[in-house]
Amino acid sequence: MAVRVRVRLQRGTGASTRELETVALVNTGFEADKEDASLPAGAAARLGLWPPPPEAKQYVVRSYGSSIQIERLENALRVLVTTPDRSGPEITAHLLLTGADDEVVLSDSLSQALGIVPLEPRDGVWCFHDEIGTRRRPSEPPEVW
Repeated sequence: MAVRVRVRLQRGTGASTRELETVALVNTGFEADKEDASLPAGAAARLGLWPPPPEAKQYVVRSYGSSIQIERLENALRVLVTTPDRSGPEITAHLLLTGADDEVVLSDSLSQALGIVPLEPRDGVWCFHDEIGTRRRPSEPPEVW
């Protein structure tokens, strides 16, 4: 198991807002300088972002020993962790689209900004930053797209 959290993803404002509630993998190995989230094609399509829109910038990046092409949209999403008893802070995130992912994945930078603290990563135990020493939360089951 790994740490997975329920998230609400929002794109747009007002009447044009699109929203998706899903489960995201907290991946501390997804090192990023900015708050990045990677979405599978199915989740991106639900938000109106697949196929990638023309404003997406293309990059080639190294990932686990190989190179992959990604599409990046700056400040494309608002991300919020939700639990039955509370929500974390809402963070504006950059979006990465690979077409290869099958789960929503949060970078280390975004996970930290959302206040997520993995306590026992293998067992999927986590808490919000302000709950350290007082709360242990179980992971959500994976949601594959």
